Amino acid sequence: MKKLIAAVILAMAVASASAESYVPREGEVKFTMLQSTEDQAIHQVRSTPFTKHAYSYYETIDLDAAKPMHDFLGIGVSMTDATCWLLSQIDQDKRHSFLKQVFTKEGYNLSIIRLNCGASDYATELYNYNDTKGDVKMKNFSVARDEAYMIPIIKSLKRYCPHLYTFSSIWSAPGWMKDSGEMCGGSLLDEHLPSFANYWAAYIKAYKERGIDIDAITIQNEPLTDQRGGCPATLISAEQEALLASKHIPQAFKKAGLDTKIWIHDHNYSAYERVIELVKNKQVARTIDAIAWHPYNGNTPQIMHEVRKYASNIDMHLTERGPNLTKLAEQDVKWWAETVFGALNNGCRSYSSWNLVLDADGQPNVGKHPCGGLFTIDIEKESFTESIQAKLFRQFSPYVDRGAKILSIAEQKHLRSIAFQNPNGDYVVCVVAKNIPNKRQSFQIKCRGEYKLVSLPLNTWSMTTIIIENNK
Repeated sequence: MKKLIAAVILAMAVASASAESYVPREGEVKFTMLQSTEDQAIHQVRSTPFTKHAYSYYETIDLDAAKPMHDFLGIGVSMTDATCWLLSQIDQDKRHSFLKQVFTKEGYNLSIIRLNCGASDYATELYNYNDTKGDVKMKNFSVARDEAYMIPIIKSLKRYCPHLYTFSSIWSAPGWMKDSGEMCGGSLLDEHLPSFANYWAAYIKAYKERGIDIDAITIQNEPLTDQRGGCPATLISAEQEALLASKHIPQAFKKAGLDTKIWIHDHNYSAYERVIELVKNKQVARTIDAIAWHPYNGNTPQIMHEVRKYASNIDMHLTERGPNLTKLAEQDVKWWAETVFGALNNGCRSYSSWNLVLDADGQPNVGKHPCGGLFTIDIEKESFTESIQAKLFRQFSPYVDRGAKILSIAEQKHLRSIAFQNPNGDYVVCVVAKNIPNKRQSFQIKCRGEYKLVSLPLNTWSMTTIIIENNK
């Protein structure tokens, strides 16, 4: 752990890289504290030790009382057509340097990617892989278009993150499978449920043949909206999704020799009643691996507990939420902590942002939404600027290993926090505070019967990570 922290601090080239936390005496709690503020990137800070004395005034993160809830899979991002095209436009060495920072522990440690099966709204053009009407057996299916820049860039990510988890989502089937006849808008036709399943199987096989294994799919991105024809989108009813999940897709996968996992829903918290309807179907519950969520409508992650009553053995993942260019002031550090920590603390094993990279105007974009990238690229300068969401990922993701337990801790009144216990027994606690001018914000951590008071910097937002070593 010490080597990792030292390497990260060196990589970030912060002024306080040589700073060391208080060195505990024998028997004391060993920990390291890292912090980010408005003016400083993540850096290690000096800190006083844990003591046996508690402060009754301050809110407490009690690790001694914390219970493990569910396993952590990782933090992810979407490698859309738009993102891959932008990355293909810059110098290879600069692209390598950027992707290495994003997908290794020396940087942001993202370990999950989301792919798009055909065009999403963030693409250079509208496209799918089979425009041959009536080709239900996918004889004319081809991903040749993706070989120009998408597949090479996606394949390269394994060199940075060998344990990369990959899932894919579809925005629109070919228009001939829909009542609209178009990729933008319309509903999937019942008669083409088997064709849709075959389309998915052909895509996964084609990518596998090109060296990309897809671990899971979400049956349909946002199946409750067709975006009024404003971008690639498909309406799929709950009845259709149940048939796809329990019958057509498993059959198509089995025939193709695929073991790709099936995730349902991939839409908002507000539609939780539809999810309950799906998981109460015993055939669906037997064949799916997870429920995918978006927080755009009904930003109440606690509602996942209602679904959990009927799906105790089914995983959950937050599969899409990135910056909105029209709401950057609203989406401050506390807002992002509520969104990301809210999903993870209420049942999700992972959180994935939307586009890894877009330009300052949220382009390329064939849709109607004003999304920004996790990073903004300046093509002329071949440089990248991190978003607030990226800063938050940087604050905790490098220190949390796949398989860590997300712990139940009491919610703080003014702070937003999350706690993990790594497989090696180390604790990782991340606390985010909004800037409250001229007011000192503090909290304390309890671990192994001892207490640590943390006083946060004045007149700035802050993100604080405390890594407590296993004492065994």
